[in-house]
Order: sequence, then structure tokens, then C-alpha cells
Amino acid sequence: MMEIREARDTDADAVAELQRLADDARVVSAEGWAHGCATTPERARLLRLAAELDGQVVAVGAAGLNTFTSAEGAAWASVTVAPEHRRNGIGSDMLEQLLDHLRTIDAKRATSFFRQTDEAERWADARGWTRILTGPLIAVDPRTIPEPAPPPGFRCVAFAELEPRAVYKAVTEAALDEPSPDLHDDIRLDDFFREWEDPDLDLDSSTAVLEGDHVVAFTFLHVVGDRGQHGFTGTLRDYRGRGLATTAKRYALRNAASRGVTRVTTSNAEQNAAMRAVNRGLGFELVGEHIMVARDL
Repeated sequence: MMEIREARDTDADAVAELQRLADDARVVSAEGWAHGCATTPERARLLRLAAELDGQVVAVGAAGLNTFTSAEGAAWASVTVAPEHRRNGIGSDMLEQLLDHLRTIDAKRATSFFRQTDEAERWADARGWTRILTGPLIAVDPRTIPEPAPPPGFRCVAFAELEPRAVYKAVTEAALDEPSPDLHDDIRLDDFFREWEDPDLDLDSSTAVLEGDHVVAFTFLHVVGDRGQHGFTGTLRDYRGRGLATTAKRYALRNAASRGVTRVTTSNAEQNAAMRAVNRGLGFELVGEHIMVARDL
């Protein structure tokens, strides 16, 4: 018998495996998922669900408020179903529970982000979701990346050598220019600390570019086993156009390669022409597409 219930800590291994099956570019461990469950702020009003069939977790979902924006009622939701259990109504039932939860917490609009397939997009479209952002999904072997060459006056350091506060100010400034349906204008320090402590965030590969002691560019890199995934990469407005994002990424990718990583993936919104050019210059190649969809509640 199939049961949809709230997800438990003991579901961590199954959840991580389902997410990797849905998108092999996803870098997530059981420990990383559990960390997210334990540290998500209360104001997110997060609901995590699992569908269990004959003792096996066959689908997972989550929904909550977007805590990185001041936009009233901005929310998100996601559903992942094991390939062999799709087309049986499990995802639809789970989605309805998640949307009902969002309505009870006064969410106004939800977004969702996933690896594009025709099946997934048809499913979302039939349930009232509309594509709002797209971005090429790209990959590179970090062992092919040349050594970084910082411009005079700048140097690269791994996050492991820094306090999180040193990176926080640069992240909050750069985030204001990231293409997104909701402005990322409310990234709070305690939330940033939570992200910094994510066990999947590789502090030895993630990189900051410094002018003196001032962080002016950065790139986040998550690593699980021999796979890596770039998180946010950004440069302060007054320092753009000098190759600093490329420098940060080269340093991070080279460090990841030295630690056994053989594939790093990332994706950027089509509108982010500058970052897409950076990634092309680094040799990233197209492997798919990520899309973001939205619907009113």
C-alpha cells in the first residue's frame, strides 16, 4: 500500500538517490539533505513529504516560502518520483498536498526548478505551471582546466581559509543581479552560515578572489565523491569585466581535480550572458537544460 507522509531523517539515503536519478548533474549526499532538513529556518514553513510503497521510498517532495527574498508570498515546490513508479498518480497526489500547504501559509506564487525532459515539462504544463526561465546545463572535466592567473593586485584563497562573514557581503551584493523571478534581497547572515556548513559544500575547492583582504569575486562548489556542481558565482559590480569570475572558477576547478573530482556541472539562466561566456571560455560543454516554471496559487 502506498502512503504519503512527512519525510523522516531515515529517508536521507533514499531521497539523495532519487534526486540523483532525476538529474545526474545533481550533487547531493544523504548528509547534505539531512543538514538541510535540520537547519532550514522556521520562517520557511517547509513541508517535506515522502511516498512509501511496500516499505520503499518511491517519491519525495518539498515546498516552502522563499527565504532569500522580501517578495510577499514567494514560494517554491518540487516533486521527484522514481522512474519506474511514474504515471501512477503518485506525483500528482504529492503535488496537491504541497500546494495545499503553500495556500495555508499564504503563499501567492510558487516556482520549481528541474532538469528538462519532455515528460517532466508535459507533466508540469498539465498542472498549471508555465516555463519562466531556462538555462543550458553544462559540464567540464576539471582536470583540463589551466592554472589560474589572477590579475596584478588580486589573489585566490579557498573558503576554508576564510570566515563566512568575509564572503557574505560579496554574495549579498552580487545576488541582487542574479536572474530570478524574485529579487534575492533578503539573504540573512544566519541562513548564509547554514549554507556554509552544508557538508556537500567543499570549502577547500570553493574560492574567493581577494583584493587585499576584501572579497571581490567568489564561486561555490559542491562535491560528493568524484562529482562536483557549481553553486553561486559572482563578482562585485565595480570589479566586473576583469576576468575575476574566470580566475575564481579556475582555482576552484583545479582544487577539485586535485581531490579526485572528474566532472563538474553548472547551469545559468539564458539572460546571464556574462557568466555563460565565462563558462564557454572554461570549456564547459552542453549536456542538457535546466528550467524554472511557476504558477499562481
